[in-house]
Amino acid sequence: MRKDGERCEVPSGIRLMNLLRGHLEEIMDRERANRTSIHLYCTGAYWVAFERSAYQLRLVFPDSETTPMRLYAYPFPIVMASVSDRSLRSYARRHVPWRDEGDHVTLTVPVFPLSDYQAWHAGEVEGLPLLG
Repeated sequence: MRKDGERCEVPSGIRLMNLLRGHLEEIMDRERANRTSIHLYCTGAYWVAFERSAYQLRLVFPDSETTPMRLYAYPFPIVMASVSDRSLRSYARRHVPWRDEGDHVTLTVPVFPLSDYQAWHAGEVEGLPLLG
């Protein structure tokens, strides 16, 4: 995890777009088989998680923000959840991350029923417009 107070020169929105542009396929491959982890990616003041990790993040951080989206580079709707760096740091003081790679942290969580994730995902992307 980034050092406390470390400042990023690149704005969060740009970091998020760079993450999606450069690592979307890798992230989605990781999420397809994910049942016991929350993969978080640093975008500056926020950490983001996608798909199954986003579902788990919402369980751990009920006040986290979710964003359903469609990307031209991916054929299916994606759900992203975000949590502030401050909230994640507070949580990390009480729970040791399973793997910390600086801008990518993986937290271990209990296995969840796949049907619960699928129902949550369907509700999150409901009404999302189709790409033209």
